[in-house]
Parts: sequence; structure tokens; C-alpha cells
Amino acid sequence: MRSVCGWLHSNRRRYADVLACFTLWFGLFVSVPAGSDEPTNKQQVATGFFVSDAGFLVTAYHAIEGLPNIRVIISPRQVLTARTVKFDKEADLALLKVEAITPFLYLSHSNAVPAGMDVITMGYPQVNVLGITIKITRGIVNSGRGMRDDPNSFQFSAEVQKGNSGGPLVGPGGMVVGVVRSKLDAIKMSEATSDLPQNVNFATKSSVLIKFLADTPGIPSTRRLNPRAQIDPVQLYDELRTAIVPVVSDK
Repeated sequence: MRSVCGWLHSNRRRYADVLACFTLWFGLFVSVPAGSDEPTNKQQVATGFFVSDAGFLVTAYHAIEGLPNIRVIISPRQVLTARTVKFDKEADLALLKVEAITPFLYLSHSNAVPAGMDVITMGYPQVNVLGITIKITRGIVNSGRGMRDDPNSFQFSAEVQKGNSGGPLVGPGGMVVGVVRSKLDAIKMSEATSDLPQNVNFATKSSVLIKFLADTPGIPSTRRLNPRAQIDPVQLYDELRTAIVPVVSDK
């Protein structure tokens, strides 16, 4: 069977071939941070989302670190090569660019991410098992701060798995309030604390993302967030899914 790289270069194979060839490995877990001793020569699959109509998209830096060959699956018949424009390792953000006119998501320009706010995340978890169709999960913001009270991230409860990293965390009105970054390793936490954490996940705040994008012409596009508004997952899934894409990287 041909490699995924061969499929991506020729752009002739269908999703079933991509699914059959995907080899998943990347540090979604807090216990496997970017820069760890884990091997980095394997193909990695993450989620990205467009932030302008000029082909700029955001993903998690740890998902592409050390892997220069990056491709974005737009549709079964359209796979585009992406280049890295910039990255911030500490914030775990990377800005990529493809040569295409693209749909895009609006970012929330609010510095606050209030606890209790409804959120959804959309992305491509465990594609070798669950398939290449975009998945949606729903939860709430559990805390306006992240691991060890990190002010640049926050905790949320919408389920995420390997493949969700780099995807958007979306609040009311369809605004991006964060970028999915990591989750607690439940098994290791259980071994260390005799307690099994459930859905303890973290995202980088959109305010951090906006600062990261500030020197890029034409982006970001922002809107005001109403954290008390109702969220409609069915509507948001239909409206946003074309701007959220799988990101495949390898050497």
C-alpha cells in the first residue's frame, strides 16, 4: 500500500486510503509535552482552523515540531501543502499558510474566559479508529485559568483525544475562545494520586492567539463575545466545519 505521503503528493487517493495509512502519534497529553524524548520521525495528525480568507491557519506547535512536511486536507480531492509562517513554542501555537481562498473563523477579543460558559470543540480525534469526518463535543469552561493557574490558558470539559490538538474551542456566537492544547494523562494521574481525572483539558486563550497573530497583515478577525448567550451545537457544526481541517505532518 502506498504511503500517505504518496497520496498527499499525488492528491488522487480518497479518504479511505488516508484513514488506512494514518499512523497516530503526537503529544496531546500533558505527560508528553513538546520537546520530550518521544520519537518525532512518525507522521502526526492534528486539527487546524483558518483565521483568514487568504489561507492562514492555526494549529498546535507540538503537532508539527520537527516535521517540515505539512499538508492540509481541504476535501477528499484537495490536499494542499502548508508552510510554517511562525510559531510560539511556549504558547504552543503555530501559524501555517496554504495557497488558497479559505473560509475562516472569528476570534473572541475578550481577555476573560468565564467559568461556566458553554463551549464546543470540533476536530479530528483518533482518525484511524473514528474516521476522517469532523467530530464535535460539548462542555463548559471549568476555570478561567489553566494548569497551575496559568493565566494564558484555561480548563474546559469538552472531550478531546489524540488528533484534537490545535483545534478551536468555540463559544457562543461561533467565536473562537481558545486553541485545544493538552489534557491530563488520566492513567498517570491515577497512579500518582489514586484518583482518576475525567475530561480535564486545557486550551490556550484567544487573547494569547490574537497577540501571536498581531503582526500578520489582515488577521485576526475578531468579534465581541457574549458569554451568557445560548450555544447551538447543530448550527455551529454546520456553519464552522469547512474552516476546520486535518493537518498531517511528517519528515
